[in-house]
Amino acid sequence: MFKKIGTVLLLTVMTFAMLLPQQPVEASSKIYVASQVDGLNIRSAATTNGKVLGKINKGQQLQRTGTKGAWIRVNYKGKAGWIATKYLRTVKPVAKASVKSYTMNASAYTPYCKGCSGKTALGWNVRTQRHNVVAVDPRVIPLGSKVQVYVGGKLMGTYTAADTGGSIKGHKIDILMYSQSAAINFGRKTVTVKVL
Repeated sequence: MFKKIGTVLLLTVMTFAMLLPQQPVEASSKIYVASQVDGLNIRSAATTNGKVLGKINKGQQLQRTGTKGAWIRVNYKGKAGWIATKYLRTVKPVAKASVKSYTMNASAYTPYCKGCSGKTALGWNVRTQRHNVVAVDPRVIPLGSKVQVYVGGKLMGTYTAADTGGSIKGHKIDILMYSQSAAINFGRKTVTVKVL
């Protein structure tokens, strides 16, 4: 008799526990999400009143670390950030083994060159705020990508693929430099570009 009562009580408790409201779902494995729009806000809390921690552009990926209602928690520069679910899509993460390396022809330019607006394709005003930027063909290197440029096997620097150019097609890059003489002295070189 007591065994039957104990079994009924255990089943009742288990059923009740399943009906309780669930906590935000935590990602058990690495799941990545990508923005479906440019200039998407990453907020400090799961609300439109949360402080904007930064922005990402269409196609940029972040690791999902949890959910809460209509919001997804992501790992943004080592901190928890929140993005409205409706602006994201789940994607397969870029595997480390798929990091690409290209041999490219490189040239250099300044924000003040003839015909230059000082604004990059990502909207950065490089005349008022310095950035490490390379202009790329987005069909080869997606805009927003971090790249390392090597000259003769030596690391020249880490840059963001934040600009494009009319003559930057295929395996060519244009490196932004803030000194006209440095850009002229750089000239044209064959470089190795690693997409991080």
